[in-house]
Amino acid sequence: MIDLTKGLSFNEYLSKQHANYGDVQDKAYEKTLLSHEAQNKIKNLDKTIHAAVFTEGFCPDCIVTIPFIQRMAEENPNLKIYLMPRTGFEGFLEEAVGSARIPTIITFDEDMNPKGAYVETPKALTEKMVPLNSDEKKALIMDYRAGKYNDLVEKDLLEIIL
Repeated sequence: MIDLTKGLSFNEYLSKQHANYGDVQDKAYEKTLLSHEAQNKIKNLDKTIHAAVFTEGFCPDCIVTIPFIQRMAEENPNLKIYLMPRTGFEGFLEEAVGSARIPTIITFDEDMNPKGAYVETPKALTEKMVPLNSDEKKALIMDYRAGKYNDLVEKDLLEIIL
């Protein structure tokens, strides 16, 4: 079982990242807003959900995803997030979700029973990449990192939380 007390709050995580990566995560957070639909859905969460969020400041996919889980936690205090580095947790991630890719967000119910997992990118985006050639995949990833698929991030995170 994972020890969530080792996790950082979002603000602690940001402070730790500033030395190595500047304010890139802060800027992404400031630009990230939840849709009204996501806000309404997350507000209806009536039980405690714990989210172990594995992330690193150098990861562009983390920079896209982490603001969404933070915004959701701000909408409802029943969502508790714990940000942790991948480094040192690779074995846990391999066992829990089959790989040590980031971001990985694993949710647990109030009794710490695993509920769901989000690994690296939204599922629909991963599926969309399968038939693409290398240049097409790069273009799709650039669009994702530019915010074109934020609705998929919200959808997948809500699925593992609610």
